[in-house]
Amino acid sequence: MDEQSNTIAKRMFNVLKTEGIRGFSKRIEDRFRSKWSRYDALVFSLEFTSVSDALEFPARLDPAIVRMLERCQRVLSGLTFKQVNESDSGEIDELTALDPWKQSREDMIQKLQEGWCCYVAEFGNRIAAYCWIKVGPGFSEPFFGRWFTWADDEVYTWRGFCLPAWRGRGVVPILAKWIVHHLALTEGVKKHIGWVRVDNVGQIRTLEQLGWSVIGRLGFIKILGVRLHYVWGQRAFSLIKKRFSIRG
Repeated sequence: MDEQSNTIAKRMFNVLKTEGIRGFSKRIEDRFRSKWSRYDALVFSLEFTSVSDALEFPARLDPAIVRMLERCQRVLSGLTFKQVNESDSGEIDELTALDPWKQSREDMIQKLQEGWCCYVAEFGNRIAAYCWIKVGPGFSEPFFGRWFTWADDEVYTWRGFCLPAWRGRGVVPILAKWIVHHLALTEGVKKHIGWVRVDNVGQIRTLEQLGWSVIGRLGFIKILGVRLHYVWGQRAFSLIKKRFSIRG
């Protein structure tokens, strides 16, 4: 055994002697942690048996949400809804200023040009909440570095945001209802799909209250610069045949 190996062995022995197996394991884990990471998300869906079933939404809302909608009916009646287009400069400027993910104005316009739909709820011509939707056939997700596809009657829900002043007042459920009805009538959409990081407890709770359910998992494990991507659940992005992939 050379001098360097002998030194390492002595350090390992001292750690075992002074900190025990648990301390030794923790040191190994801490040393290895910087070289691996994991991103794990739940895949949610809001599914309907038919377009007419979608038009019955929000019949399946959590009772607490229903009570909130009843309590806030007077305020909610003043909301208006619309789909933002490239020509809606005022809304795009306002979205840019509000966006917590710091999307630029140019990025938003590019998304609209690529077929993304942005739906907003407004009160007094000011945005209270909004949501981005991608209508088929798919798109390239830069975070995961892969292409996602879905069926003709599916859409992908990407990001939604409600201004803090409007939270807890039923704006999100009412906007969701308008979007579901609009897409059912205009595109024949019967399935909405999206993903949420497993530790985003607030967003998960909101989706569950709105009638969404978990249908799978999505994510990757990164070790020494190599990422193993996975999609669990046959109903989660069901048209993707490659459920596992490796990225360098």
